[in-house]
Amino acid sequence: MRRILTGSGITVMCACAVIPVCAEPSPGRLPDPDCAVVVPASPADVPAPDDVPESLAVAHRFATGAGVRVAVIDTGVTPHPRLPPVIPGGDLVVVGERREDEPPLPDGAVDDCDGHGTIVAGILAAHPSPDDGVVGVAPGVELISIRQTSSRRAAKTVGAGGSLASLTDAINLALDGGARVINISLVSCLPPGTADRVDTHDFDAALARAEEHGTVIVAAAGNKDERCPAGSTVLPAHRPTVVSVSSLDTARTIAEYSIDGPGPLLSAPGRVPLALSPDGVGFTVGLAESSGPREFEGTSFSAPVISGTAALLMELHPADSAAGIRARLVGAVDPATGAVDPAEAVTHLPADYRGIPHPVTFTAPVEPPDGVRARTGVTVTILLCAVGLMLTIRYTARFRLRRTGRHAGQ
Repeated sequence: MRRILTGSGITVMCACAVIPVCAEPSPGRLPDPDCAVVVPASPADVPAPDDVPESLAVAHRFATGAGVRVAVIDTGVTPHPRLPPVIPGGDLVVVGERREDEPPLPDGAVDDCDGHGTIVAGILAAHPSPDDGVVGVAPGVELISIRQTSSRRAAKTVGAGGSLASLTDAINLALDGGARVINISLVSCLPPGTADRVDTHDFDAALARAEEHGTVIVAAAGNKDERCPAGSTVLPAHRPTVVSVSSLDTARTIAEYSIDGPGPLLSAPGRVPLALSPDGVGFTVGLAESSGPREFEGTSFSAPVISGTAALLMELHPADSAAGIRARLVGAVDPATGAVDPAEAVTHLPADYRGIPHPVTFTAPVEPPDGVRARTGVTVTILLCAVGLMLTIRYTARFRLRRTGRHAGQ
């Protein structure tokens, strides 16, 4: 989770937990002193080909998100062999002039200098490989990247810290690009008593536009700390049409750092032991920082699990509204923890499902077995509440009519 500027001037850009890891810097792209350095994964960190999470293996028998366009509003997404082609959706960071002695930056939408957006995109959409068990929740999606914030470029560019206005612009860019799901793993945290001082008219209009387009917006719930205490208003997570996602810890309970929201509880694992490298090659297990290596953990990395699941549901139910997809997500959660399992979501039947009655015909055999007197054929029609299937089953049976008038199978 990363925080963004708001009209009130409340600003902090930060990442999540600090957990020791040990390795050498990744040898991927050319070194850039401005950019985050990632810790490469060792072969032992990479799961075997037969170690794909069971939930994803089951879910992908039904859907992969094919044909669904998903926008990742973040720090940019570096193209990677294990991602779908990254569609540049816009760069809202590099809007100022760089010094004359500096080379031009690449398209910011496909330049993840912070080592955040690529991690998010990999959780959501990483392609499978016969060489390992790594796969995203929705590997069949089309992926749009919109860079809305960057702490690494902030010293040299205007607007790099992000703002509520630029987040509004990013949502509109995603809608212009045809996104049906928008993942926002960043937050604007408004401490208690400050929310009324922020003008959110344009921001709320962008959310309303997404709803009209049938686009589901999924956002990190936010990470609790001294700058974002309990009781804070978190945007966009606390808006009613936004799916807010909390983190599960390793014990499968809600992580202590997750900020509570006013809406339904949805959650997913917040710790990422292995991620696609923002260097554009291989995998990483964390960021190498001056204070020590840091693993990827936080509500930032829970949100793309739900975004990917929403994309699976959209492939299966393309006519559903945004509210309809949200209802399917909420209906499939674990009531104790809010955990959303992709396999459960794509196979779940809504609680109010009643099915459609269909006739089922039972027909007596034309010829009875040898030595048995033929009985009168009896056709019985019953109502079957099937799992959404239009079924007519012809069942060959023999019936004996008792004197009581009841049928009994032979």
